Amino acid sequence: MAYLEWLRRRWWILAVAALLGAGAGLLVSQVQTRTYVSTTSLLVRQVGPDANPGTKVNLDTEAQVVRSLVVAERAQALLKSGSSGEGLVRSVSVTVPPNSQVLQIAYEAGSPQAAQAGSHAFAQAYLDLRLATATRSLENETTALRQQIAETNKQLAAVAGKIAGTPANSVERARAEADRNVLTNQLASLNSRLSPLLSTALDPGEIISDAALPRKPSSPNTTLNLATGIGAGLLFGIVVALVLDRLDTRVRRGRDIADRLGLPMLLELPARPADLTVLPAAHEVSRELGRLRNVLLSTMPEPQPNRGRQLLLTDTSPGPAAGFVVGNLAAAYARTGAQVAVITTKADSPLGAMLGNPKPRHTLADVLRRDVSALTALTPVPGLSQLRVLLPGDLDTEVELPVATMLTVLAELAARFDHVLIETAQPTLAVEAQALARHVDGVILVIEGGQTRSSEITLAMRQFEQVDAPVLGSVLAPRVPAPASGSAPAARRDGPPSPRPRPTPNGQPRPGAPNIDTTMILPRAAASARDGVPAAAPGNAGTASAGPAPTGHTGMPAAGSAPTGHGGMPTAGSAPTGHPGMPVAGKPTNQPKAGGMSTVYRSARDTDGAEPGRYSMSRDTFEDRE
Repeated sequence: MAYLEWLRRRWWILAVAALLGAGAGLLVSQVQTRTYVSTTSLLVRQVGPDANPGTKVNLDTEAQVVRSLVVAERAQALLKSGSSGEGLVRSVSVTVPPNSQVLQIAYEAGSPQAAQAGSHAFAQAYLDLRLATATRSLENETTALRQQIAETNKQLAAVAGKIAGTPANSVERARAEADRNVLTNQLASLNSRLSPLLSTALDPGEIISDAALPRKPSSPNTTLNLATGIGAGLLFGIVVALVLDRLDTRVRRGRDIADRLGLPMLLELPARPADLTVLPAAHEVSRELGRLRNVLLSTMPEPQPNRGRQLLLTDTSPGPAAGFVVGNLAAAYARTGAQVAVITTKADSPLGAMLGNPKPRHTLADVLRRDVSALTALTPVPGLSQLRVLLPGDLDTEVELPVATMLTVLAELAARFDHVLIETAQPTLAVEAQALARHVDGVILVIEGGQTRSSEITLAMRQFEQVDAPVLGSVLAPRVPAPASGSAPAARRDGPPSPRPRPTPNGQPRPGAPNIDTTMILPRAAASARDGVPAAAPGNAGTASAGPAPTGHTGMPAAGSAPTGHGGMPTAGSAPTGHPGMPVAGKPTNQPKAGGMSTVYRSARDTDGAEPGRYSMSRDTFEDRE
């Protein structure tokens, strides 16, 4: 499966290499000179007086004879060609079919006629040479026998004269008669040997399939060149793809992270890319992130009392992966009924695109300039009333964020939300990622499959190890499309950021400042009930134990009343404002929830009704329309 996945990733290299190989094969076919081949088949027989029909000819030897210079010179004479014998030999090839007495003589030439003539000429020249050799051998043997017969006849004539000149019963006569008998027998033997030679018909063989005129060239073989080029290209492509795969350190599978880097793998999302949006609960990715949420709820340490969990998710390479995971993980937390706040320090965060590119009234840049509080700058998420987002706004990416202010913002959000999720850029680029990591409850590295390299993950881990950050593990996210152009951050304001809140004339609220008519976020329930301080009952809302102080419109302090903090919230030790759920003077600001109740967002015109222990974070209808 690993090799199949490797081939699937690098298939384009193999395809390109195969196409290049096919092109090279076609180019070679066009460059090569066209040649034609014609073949003549010969049946070779035993030749000579001693030929035995059952004896086979050694065709391997005869094949070498065909390609000899002697045959080439005879073929040259038949062709009447000006080429040398060596050149003709290089153009001829001889094959011997198995278990046969046939020679196949093939001749290669630049034209069909030349190939046909050359093959026939070599075949005829071989037969002529073989016939001439056999004839010469037969003639030599016949001549030798005739000379022996003539010599024997001479000796026989001399013996006959000797017999005639000696007495009949003499020893010499008997000896001469014995010599005559021997010579007579010898003469008869020589004549018996000469007679077959004189009647022998020499047959060296015959042409059983004469050379035909070729209809198409034998070379170049386009099919063979094309197949060879494709095969060579594929082999070259496999080598190149293998080398590139070994040099490529991008992470594609969860086991790569665990095997190469030793970083725990919390979740490996499906490799199929998902839309850059807050996915519905039934989506496969949402279900996987819901399981991750369950794991984090059971494994992360319990937070301090009256303080929500803070989880930092950071990119390990440029891209929208961390924002995609943060947005959908926050939605998974919010679906449980918990209050969730998301804050992002990335100027190019995809969270704005995921939420439909809203136009928030305030952003993180305003909070860092101390124009508004963090609670006022939160933006609601449509369809998830438990979720609020603090978008980056016009953050200056070239200036380091004030970490001390960021910690104050996180503390303010953690005091009022069950879960606070922070999105940052990779720690190698964003200094605040490393600085905030040591103050949160857990850090998760978001790795984009097929995009993040092992070296980037190693550098990020090293940054967090230097500050002893609680790194929980990593999440392997699929490649998601880049956010649309509409999600780009707002234009940067001219001039330096204001270091403190701008003053308002005549003590009136500045436009855009938090106002009880627009936004009010009540504190999270606290353990003050255990301290003997009861929460204000709905029916007694606006009545403090020490007596209410005069208030202005809708719970705002009237002129001369006790000072209030930013956004209409009372300062430490201030008098009660008389608004439902606001703290009593000298008492803890955190109020207890009713058993099993959670903090929810509701309209400013709603009342606690039948659920007096349920605290609200209100936004009026006008602001909702905004």
